[in-house]
Amino acid sequence: MHQKIAVIDERTVKIGSLNTLSQSWTREVMVTMRGGHFARMLLEHEHADLLTSPPKCARCGGTSIELRRRMNGTWFWRCYDAICKTGPKGRSMAGTRTY
Repeated sequence: MHQKIAVIDERTVKIGSLNTLSQSWTREVMVTMRGGHFARMLLEHEHADLLTSPPKCARCGGTSIELRRRMNGTWFWRCYDAICKTGPKGRSMAGTRTY
């Protein structure tokens, strides 16, 4: 599903197809929903606690970590620090952690 989610605070959530950070003239919309329980459940469903606390790389100790998604749908943390780029394409799986 093509959706954007913006959790404004612990009670306000915007859901829809509008890219709120880059669009100013479009027919896409966002719906504002208020409710603390809904906001908490949405943050839990989207794994917000994991996204706000990225791990350090196990190999280099760096913090240039991004969350990536494999083609099979699993998510993992990947280090992009220059020290960890050791593969033929400048990539390394060092510091990855699947959840």
